[in-house]
Amino acid sequence: MNSAIHPFKAGKWMAALVLATALPTAFAADNNKPAGPAATPTPQQPLPNPAAEQALKKHFQAIFSALEGKTAVPDAKNFTEEFNKQASSDQLKQVFAQVHQTVGDCHIAGQMRSPISYIGSYLLQCDKAFVPMDIAVEERAPYRVHSLLIRPSYNKP
Repeated sequence: MNSAIHPFKAGKWMAALVLATALPTAFAADNNKPAGPAATPTPQQPLPNPAAEQALKKHFQAIFSALEGKTAVPDAKNFTEEFNKQASSDQLKQVFAQVHQTVGDCHIAGQMRSPISYIGSYLLQCDKAFVPMDIAVEERAPYRVHSLLIRPSYNKP
Protein backbone atom coordinates (compact mmCIF):
# COMPACT_ATOMS: atom_id res chain seq x y z
CA MET A 1 0.00 0.00 0.00
CA ASN A 2 1.62 3.26 -1.11
CA SER A 3 -1.03 5.54 0.33
CA ALA A 4 -0.24 7.90 3.15
CA ILE A 5 -3.50 7.05 4.90
CA HIS A 6 -3.72 3.65 6.56
CA PRO A 7 -6.85 2.41 8.35
CA PHE A 8 -6.51 0.66 11.71
CA LYS A 9 -9.19 -1.29 13.51
CA ALA A 10 -8.99 -1.29 17.27
CA GLY A 11 -12.60 -1.36 18.33
CA LYS A 12 -13.20 1.71 16.16
CA TRP A 13 -11.83 2.69 12.80
CA MET A 14 -9.11 5.25 13.17
CA ALA A 15 -7.22 6.95 10.38
CA ALA A 16 -3.51 7.02 10.92
CA LEU A 17 -1.42 9.31 8.85
CA VAL A 18 2.06 8.02 8.47
CA LEU A 19 4.38 10.25 6.58
CA ALA A 20 7.90 9.38 7.54
CA THR A 21 10.73 10.08 5.20
CA ALA A 22 13.33 8.43 7.40
CA LEU A 23 13.98 10.52 10.45
CA PRO A 24 17.45 12.00 10.49
CA THR A 25 19.88 9.85 12.39
CA ALA A 26 20.46 11.20 15.87
CA PHE A 27 23.33 8.86 16.60
CA ALA A 28 26.35 8.28 14.40
CA ALA A 29 29.08 5.66 14.64
CA ASP A 30 32.45 5.52 12.96
CA ASN A 31 32.75 2.06 11.41
CA ASN A 32 36.49 2.46 10.76
CA LYS A 33 37.49 2.08 14.42
CA PRO A 34 38.87 -1.25 15.63
CA ALA A 35 36.54 -3.55 17.55
CA GLY A 36 36.82 -3.86 21.32
CA PRO A 37 35.68 -2.14 24.50
CA ALA A 38 37.83 0.95 23.92
CA ALA A 39 36.50 1.26 20.37
CA THR A 40 32.81 1.35 21.32
CA PRO A 41 31.51 4.71 20.11
CA THR A 42 29.58 6.86 22.54
CA PRO A 43 26.26 7.98 21.05
CA GLN A 44 26.21 11.73 20.68
CA GLN A 45 23.01 13.64 21.29
CA PRO A 46 22.41 16.43 18.81
CA LEU A 47 22.94 19.87 20.25
CA PRO A 48 19.77 21.67 21.35
CA ASN A 49 18.26 23.72 18.56
CA PRO A 50 15.91 26.41 19.93
CA ALA A 51 14.81 27.45 16.43
CA ALA A 52 13.81 23.88 15.54
CA GLU A 53 12.02 23.53 18.86
CA GLN A 54 10.03 26.73 18.24
CA ALA A 55 9.17 25.60 14.71
CA LEU A 56 8.03 22.22 16.04
CA LYS A 57 5.74 23.91 18.57
CA LYS A 58 4.33 26.23 15.89
CA HIS A 59 3.66 23.38 13.46
CA PHE A 60 2.12 21.17 16.13
CA GLN A 61 -0.25 23.96 17.24
CA ALA A 62 -1.31 24.58 13.62
CA ILE A 63 -1.91 20.88 12.98
CA PHE A 64 -3.73 20.41 16.29
CA SER A 65 -5.95 23.42 15.56
CA ALA A 66 -6.78 22.00 12.11
CA LEU A 67 -7.48 18.59 13.65
CA GLU A 68 -9.98 20.28 15.97
CA GLY A 69 -11.62 22.00 12.99
CA LYS A 70 -10.79 25.47 14.33
CA THR A 71 -8.50 26.46 11.45
CA ALA A 72 -7.73 25.31 7.93
CA VAL A 73 -5.12 22.65 7.27
CA PRO A 74 -1.68 24.32 7.09
CA ASP A 75 -0.49 25.23 3.59
CA ALA A 76 1.70 22.83 1.63
CA LYS A 77 4.67 25.19 2.14
CA ASN A 78 4.71 24.07 5.80
CA PHE A 79 5.55 20.51 4.73
CA THR A 80 8.53 19.04 2.87
CA GLU A 81 8.25 18.10 -0.79
CA GLU A 82 8.37 14.40 0.13
CA PHE A 83 5.52 14.85 2.61
CA ASN A 84 3.45 16.69 -0.02
CA LYS A 85 4.05 13.87 -2.53
CA GLN A 86 2.53 11.41 -0.06
CA ALA A 87 -0.44 13.44 1.19
CA SER A 88 -2.33 16.37 -0.24
CA SER A 89 -4.09 19.06 1.77
CA ASP A 90 -7.40 17.39 0.89
CA GLN A 91 -6.16 14.07 2.27
CA LEU A 92 -5.01 15.75 5.47
CA LYS A 93 -8.39 17.46 5.77
CA GLN A 94 -10.17 14.10 5.37
CA VAL A 95 -7.96 12.39 7.94
CA PHE A 96 -8.37 15.21 10.45
CA ALA A 97 -12.16 15.20 9.97
CA GLN A 98 -12.29 11.41 10.42
CA VAL A 99 -10.17 11.52 13.56
CA HIS A 100 -12.29 14.33 15.03
CA GLN A 101 -15.51 12.51 14.16
CA THR A 102 -14.20 9.30 15.74
CA VAL A 103 -12.79 10.66 19.00
CA GLY A 104 -14.54 14.02 19.49
CA ASP A 105 -13.02 17.22 20.83
CA CYS A 106 -9.48 16.98 22.16
CA HIS A 107 -7.04 18.84 24.32
CA ILE A 108 -3.34 18.27 24.86
CA ALA A 109 -2.89 15.94 27.82
CA GLY A 110 0.88 15.76 27.67
CA GLN A 111 4.06 15.97 25.70
CA MET A 112 6.97 13.57 25.84
CA ARG A 113 10.15 15.59 26.22
CA SER A 114 12.96 14.59 23.95
CA PRO A 115 16.58 15.69 23.84
CA ILE A 116 16.10 15.99 20.07
CA SER A 117 14.68 19.46 19.35
CA TYR A 118 13.02 18.61 16.06
CA ILE A 119 10.88 15.61 17.15
CA GLY A 120 7.80 15.80 19.35
CA SER A 121 5.39 13.23 20.79
CA TYR A 122 2.05 14.32 22.20
CA LEU A 123 -0.91 12.67 23.88
CA LEU A 124 -4.32 14.10 23.08
CA GLN A 125 -7.13 13.50 25.54
CA CYS A 126 -10.32 13.46 23.53
CA ASP A 127 -13.99 13.02 24.44
CA LYS A 128 -14.01 9.33 23.49
CA ALA A 129 -10.39 8.21 23.58
CA PHE A 130 -6.73 9.08 23.91
CA VAL A 131 -4.80 9.74 20.70
CA PRO A 132 -0.99 9.67 20.51
CA MET A 133 0.53 11.96 17.86
CA ASP A 134 4.13 12.31 16.69
CA ILE A 135 5.53 15.09 14.53
CA ALA A 136 9.01 15.86 13.23
CA VAL A 137 10.42 18.87 11.44
CA GLU A 138 13.58 19.28 9.42
CA GLU A 139 16.82 19.54 11.41
CA ARG A 140 17.72 22.81 9.69
CA ALA A 141 15.83 25.85 8.43
CA PRO A 142 13.21 26.19 7.10
CA TYR A 143 12.07 23.53 9.63
CA ARG A 144 9.14 22.19 7.61
CA VAL A 145 7.15 19.17 8.79
CA HIS A 146 8.57 16.00 7.27
CA SER A 147 6.67 13.36 9.25
CA LEU A 148 3.38 13.13 11.06
CA LEU A 149 1.90 10.10 12.74
CA ILE A 150 -1.56 10.03 14.25
CA ARG A 151 -1.62 6.71 16.03
CA PRO A 152 -4.72 4.58 16.58
CA SER A 153 -6.77 5.79 19.50
CA TYR A 154 -7.22 3.80 22.65
CA ASN A 155 -10.22 3.90 24.94
CA LYS A 156 -10.25 5.75 28.20
CA PRO A 157 -10.30 3.56 31.33
